Amino acid sequence: MHLPWLVIQALAEILLPSALALELIGYAGLKTSQHNNIIDIAAQSHINGHAWSQDTHFGMTDIVRRLQEDNEIKVVIFKSDVPRFFCNHFDPAFTDNYAILLINITNLSQVTIGAVKGRLRKAGHELLLALDMRFTIKKDVLIGETETGFSNFPVAGTCQHLPRLIGRGLAIEYILSSRDITAKETERISWIDKAFDSRRECAHIPINSPHVSTFPRSGLVATKKAINLRGISSRDDFLHDINLFKALVNPDFSKIVGRLRL
Repeated sequence: MHLPWLVIQALAEILLPSALALELIGYAGLKTSQHNNIIDIAAQSHINGHAWSQDTHFGMTDIVRRLQEDNEIKVVIFKSDVPRFFCNHFDPAFTDNYAILLINITNLSQVTIGAVKGRLRKAGHELLLALDMRFTIKKDVLIGETETGFSNFPVAGTCQHLPRLIGRGLAIEYILSSRDITAKETERISWIDKAFDSRRECAHIPINSPHVSTFPRSGLVATKKAINLRGISSRDDFLHDINLFKALVNPDFSKIVGRLRL
């Protein structure tokens, strides 16, 4: 099923002329495609189809490394081809440098967009927050963080990004309660940019004026860099959370996560 995000694709399209293809290898668990200056990265079904697995991690790490060295790509869209799931939780064998990967995604020079059509918690939610823009449909979308119930906290950026999006009080409420929130509610409090009722609505969302397509990549990069300077936490703040997580981690954390049926 193709992603029903006409507005997202249109938003991406206005940011491109033609570009040389970014050289990407085949990735287990991920599908990539390129159209001019736009890269699509889609999670694929595998044994634990809705988890952030080692395959997901290794593939995403390589893609991000290549994007860091690229001077042509303008837009990267993250989505999922797994029915009803964007990315729901960690594989218990997740790697230690996952949080560093998300820091690197946040600091990519390209415009990054999350296109959600299913449930996302923990790893999937933290990936979404690491991106520049977030869009969903309302059906079957549930967003949440559950680490507090495991004697820990979300390490890979939630505690840094979420207070800036929805305010300190609401961030504390949702993170501490570990409860799911619907797409409609996340849109209302600016957790995400927009939640659509249907595919048809996507075609009627106002799009930036066509002259944006003439903007040089340098202007897009500089604008994002300036906004990030004031809109995201410093790398040291993210690293503080990583160190705190390591100090608090429950030795049975992987076993607990492994018993979940989400």
